[in-house]
Amino acid sequence: MKILVAYIACFFSFTAFAKEASHELGSANFEYTPVRVVTLDWALTETVLSLGIEPVGVADIKGYNSWVAEPEVGDAAIDVGSRREPNFESLLKLNPDVILINKQMSAAYPQLNSIAPTLAYSIYNSNKSPFDSAVSITRDLGDLLDKSTQAERIISDTQNKLLTNGQIIKDQSANSTQPLLFVRFVDEKTVRIHSDGSLANDTIEKMGLTNSWHEPTNLWGFTTAGIEKVAEHQKTNLMIFGPLKEVERKQLLQSPLWQAMEFTRNDSVYELPAIWTFGGLIASQRFSDQITSQLTNQPNK
Repeated sequence: MKILVAYIACFFSFTAFAKEASHELGSANFEYTPVRVVTLDWALTETVLSLGIEPVGVADIKGYNSWVAEPEVGDAAIDVGSRREPNFESLLKLNPDVILINKQMSAAYPQLNSIAPTLAYSIYNSNKSPFDSAVSITRDLGDLLDKSTQAERIISDTQNKLLTNGQIIKDQSANSTQPLLFVRFVDEKTVRIHSDGSLANDTIEKMGLTNSWHEPTNLWGFTTAGIEKVAEHQKTNLMIFGPLKEVERKQLLQSPLWQAMEFTRNDSVYELPAIWTFGGLIASQRFSDQITSQLTNQPNK
């Protein structure tokens, strides 16, 4: 009888902790909450860190620190190679409980899944709603990592921050009715203009602001165009994804065409710090805070 009771107790203990996680390439079962997490996508790294989990392995930590910046990756994390070509030997040594990738890494999925259960989540997909995808992924990872309360707090904090910042801009910015134009310089003649399907665009829409660019965009929410296209949108608040290289900044300052632009003459050109344009909810919060700080001429807290 005691053996039967112990068996039943063990059975219910197992079922209480067992989890099935569905993802974009299938599903995986977990007998316990994963602790040793490896992230091969920066948006997923950002999300896991925001939940209070320190990954044991992260792809291209140096690149993450340059392009994403926040939240910071802990010193204990091991760099496991590039995002496209992870170091499988390093992954094996880490003995992870779970590996997190995006769907674009599907070719590596079988090999990664042989090392540890591998889950695929993509903020950028054919739905072209990165903010909603980020919310869903934050919830899924919160459930998987036993951080659901933290996940819901991040979602709520982000939604409230965007609404609050939007109202601050309307109340305090003299040119709050001007649309925004988001630009990243590829070279001196080419730019990426972010609009429909981008995290930046989703963020400002939830802030009650508008985007000046309405041309078709790709899966990642941007259009690649010649810099002359920017001249067609002079009555905007121009947001440049930074940080700009010194040579890029010098070229702009010395360009007669750039200096003649209405947004330049009206001091409506703003350089944003390093924020991952393909990130999650923390990136959205940082976009919102920086845009608010720039348009209201107030220091970012």
